[in-house]
Amino acid sequence: MNRFVTFSAALALVSCAACIPAAHAAPPVAKPLVAQSLDSFMQDQARIRKDMQPGGQYGYISNLEKNRVEASLAQMQNLLTANKSKADMSESDKVALVNAQEEVNGILEHNDNNRLVCEHVAPVGSHRPITTCHTYAEIMEQRERTQHDMQRMQATPQFKSGG
Repeated sequence: MNRFVTFSAALALVSCAACIPAAHAAPPVAKPLVAQSLDSFMQDQARIRKDMQPGGQYGYISNLEKNRVEASLAQMQNLLTANKSKADMSESDKVALVNAQEEVNGILEHNDNNRLVCEHVAPVGSHRPITTCHTYAEIMEQRERTQHDMQRMQATPQFKSGG
């Protein structure tokens, strides 16, 4: 009977969660880059380049993705330099600007150290999956520690015992 009451209460809470109005939902996250004018773009560009350095918000970005971001930033700077603002651009330039901006935002959002990554897997020895969540930075730090430990173990000489 106790289990039934607990299950019923949990079911009621879950069903009430769907009743929460959208006004109480989390606000949308601001995009890392929104290019409206050359001045605001130059400030955002400097901040992004600083944040892509080790220890920054996007410090774990790969060199390939960093090069893609740099190429898109250069393309956006050329488009904004040729025009005073986004409103002065031709339609094809606006499309090129938005495409470059979305590429940068997609890469940066994927490499954001504060991005939460959750997985739902069964631990070894169990059939009941559990959900664990870690930030992207925590995952990357753990990966670096593991690689460092593996390299250290491989560098340590192994002696055979016995004869």
